[in-house]
This record gives sequence, C-alpha cells and structure tokens, in this order.
Amino acid sequence: STKCYFCQLVFKNQIQHHSKPVPSIYINWTAAQLSNMTSTAKLSALGFCGADDSVNPRLLALIGQNYPLVEFGVLFRPDKEGQPRYATKNWVSNLSNLLSKNSNTKVRLAAHLCGSYVNDFLSYGANDSAKETIDLFLKQLHDWGFRRVQVNATAVNGVFTENLAYDLTIHSFLSAVRSYPELEFIVQKNEETSPLWSGLLKAKDMPENMVFLHDESKGTGKEVAEGWPTDPTFVATSKKIVGFAGVSYFSHLIR
Repeated sequence: STKCYFCQLVFKNQIQHHSKPVPSIYINWTAAQLSNMTSTAKLSALGFCGADDSVNPRLLALIGQNYPLVEFGVLFRPDKEGQPRYATKNWVSNLSNLLSKNSNTKVRLAAHLCGSYVNDFLSYGANDSAKETIDLFLKQLHDWGFRRVQVNATAVNGVFTENLAYDLTIHSFLSAVRSYPELEFIVQKNEETSPLWSGLLKAKDMPENMVFLHDESKGTGKEVAEGWPTDPTFVATSKKIVGFAGVSYFSHLIR
C-alpha cells in the first residue's frame, strides 16, 4: 500500500524493528460526527515516525512537498541519540537548514519527546533546572521548524511514570503547554498514561494548543487489534484534533 511504501522508502531502520509499520493519523472531528464513526471527517495529517541519520533529508523534503498531509515525527531521547530511529541534533539541524533554504517546501515536523525530556517536561512547574532545559529545547525545536510536540510519557519510552497522577505533574504539563502557544502539544492517550490525561481533562480552560492521540501501542508501532477507540466523551473533549496510532487503516472506514 502507499503508506507502507513510504515507510519502507524513508525509514529503513524502522522496518528492521516492525514488519508492518503503522502510521499515525490526525483527524478533525466535530462532536456531531462522533455518534456515527463513518461520518465524513477531515484528515489533518498522516504521521510517520522514526526519521534518523540514515535518511536523506532531501528525500523528506521531496515527499513533504508532494504529499502535504505527511507529518514526519522525529524521536528525541538523549540516551539513544544517534541510534536507529533516534536522529542526532546535527542531522535535525541539517534538515532544518535544507528546508529553510526553500521557502516553497512546507514540510510538517513533529518532535516526539522521550526519556529525560519528558521527565523534565513533567517537572516544568516544580524544578528550575527542568524548566530551563525544556525552555531551551522547545525554543530550539521551534527554530528548527517543528510545530507539534508529542509527549510520550510511558515506561517503554524511558519515562518515570510513578508521578503521572500528581497535581504538580498536571500543573507542570499545563504550564509548559501554555508557555508555548506557538506549538501544539500532543498527549499520548493509553491505559498507562490514564492518570495524566484524565487529570488534564479535568483542567479548567484546557489549552487550545493541546490535543490527544489514541495510542495503546505506546509508540512502538504495533497494530492494535481492537481498532479505534469510540469514547464520544473523550473525543468530544479534545475539541480540535484527535489522533489515532497503531490502528490498521482497514479497522474502520472513513468516507
């Protein structure tokens, strides 16, 4: 299929880990459409995650120019930088420089935070050192051309998950999101992150630049056999965009 072709073409290292790469999709859904999951929905982005130093930046630019719905996800985890699926900052900088030289090429980039970046993000309102680290990194991401940031707060992504339900963690998350309205933040919604996202949903005046991604695969690229979640209360609460990952295209029909 086309989606698998792009995965195989661009993300060679991902193929070594997952025989069936499954992209993430982001959809604009109105509350009125939620009662009928086959209602017309607008596809906002089709995400491919795992671009690393083995990928030619010019190839990403070419694909992005010809397929504007494609969003390339770059994983950031300090202890794995330079390993397969984790690009080095030098590679990201080269990609950014390439894209900035061609104003006609609008390539979508999403930063997927893992490891210590997420631990610091979740301590943004409680630790001055963590706040400084995240402030510097988010500004760098924006300078590089990233406009969306996904927070992968799961153990498999090297994150300490013991404090996800703490009020201070929720406060820190919201504080960081509100501090950067020019970025859109993606909350990875799954069973493990339930303490976090359920706490965020209770917040008053939920930030407009915070959206949710249904991802029971927890970023591992595995297909979820159960299909897409259909909780209308949760999806309606996301207001703007809802994403789905780890789900086969054929699990549900969108017309």
